[in-house]
Amino acid sequence: MNVTSESSQELSGWISPLLKSHKVPHWFSKREPPDSNWIAQRLGSQNARAARVKQVHGARCLDAAECKSAPLQLADAIITNNPLLVPIISTADCCPVLVVCLHSKSCAAIHAGWRGIALDIIGESLRALVDRFAADPKHMVAAIGPCASVERYEVGEDVIDAFAQRGLSGALRSSPSAHKAFANCSQAVRILLERAGMQSELIESNPPCTIGDTTFASHRREPENKVRMLSGVAIPR
Repeated sequence: MNVTSESSQELSGWISPLLKSHKVPHWFSKREPPDSNWIAQRLGSQNARAARVKQVHGARCLDAAECKSAPLQLADAIITNNPLLVPIISTADCCPVLVVCLHSKSCAAIHAGWRGIALDIIGESLRALVDRFAADPKHMVAAIGPCASVERYEVGEDVIDAFAQRGLSGALRSSPSAHKAFANCSQAVRILLERAGMQSELIESNPPCTIGDTTFASHRREPENKVRMLSGVAIPR
């Protein structure tokens, strides 16, 4: 069953207006998400299953066909061109990034925290879509889901230096605190998506803030809470 407005409401999460306008089945959950295979079946079909990985804040991208359930493999992005496999990643302040190539009928779910951003997990994922599935960045549409907003995400010199080395200093905002800055991770992801060849108007990068909105999970707001949100995308029919 593909996601319609009714099934999106049933999932009770955040839906990207841009992806919805392109009829891309997707979902960004809030707190306490349901089982990932339940999500996969509602985004894909009754025979679909979730593709998951153990996220490590790196830059490895894995084909969903290679994902194993026990034990989970180490990666931070999942790609596929199989409509029966639904890539799903988890976040709690990091950026969940969902990408679909409308030309090649392939997609990616990417976990992009500041470390992954600095390692260019975004570029690695888009290159993997191109190399494996003959995807075309100019025909890709992407949405950045709920994550920490720049107003609430103050970082130290490690992040400042890592962003500078990747040419992402434009995604930093000055802070009154010495040796600190506010990081706009969603803006950094947008920059990397555009560098990889995507068109600006096909990128949605103004999501809700997980720290300020308590309906979302936030590690920074509640470091003791292990709850994570799930985000997934399926190939449009």
